[in-house]
Amino acid sequence: MSHPTGCNARTGAIALAVFAPLHWLVSLAGTIFAPLAFACWLGISFGILCLCEELGAAKPLNRGGLVLFGAAFCARLLMTIATEPALHIRAELVFAFAMMGALLLWSVALMHRPRASRAVGMVGTAVAGSTLGLILLAHLLVGGATILGFGALFAALADPAHATQAAMLTLNVVLALWGVLISGLLWTHDLRSAP
Repeated sequence: MSHPTGCNARTGAIALAVFAPLHWLVSLAGTIFAPLAFACWLGISFGILCLCEELGAAKPLNRGGLVLFGAAFCARLLMTIATEPALHIRAELVFAFAMMGALLLWSVALMHRPRASRAVGMVGTAVAGSTLGLILLAHLLVGGATILGFGALFAALADPAHATQAAMLTLNVVLALWGVLISGLLWTHDLRSAP
């Protein structure tokens, strides 16, 4: 049984289409725009909650993604208010693992849907899975590899003076691209009709 795309899906689509790329652009400016970046993060969060409602929170992959997103949300809040550099670095690491894990679970859930949703799920799984794999590889090779800046995240645990902007930029780009793809799905497809 197919339902027309509702107001919830369209509102979530608009939130993700606007705030995911804006979050990435604002994060390029650095800490001076941290409050605006957090406001964009709240907009992304709204869009993701709309996505979760459309996908169905009773399904295990969607529920797991929501739990990981909750951890990413807390870490992002901590990144905004932390004044101690070591705490900020730890929050960035939690954010990286939790956000990519959530995107991976939701992308795998989309692979169970037909047509365009499946294609977006496959792309999301490949991108989020490879990003998560790079983070784990950087963890294993601390000091020996700086894969898209992820090695710096782990090196910064010992010395918070290490720059972690490259890793956070990579995460924000992945989030922006995923958000734009998902906004297109929310706007044009009925995600509730999946078995």
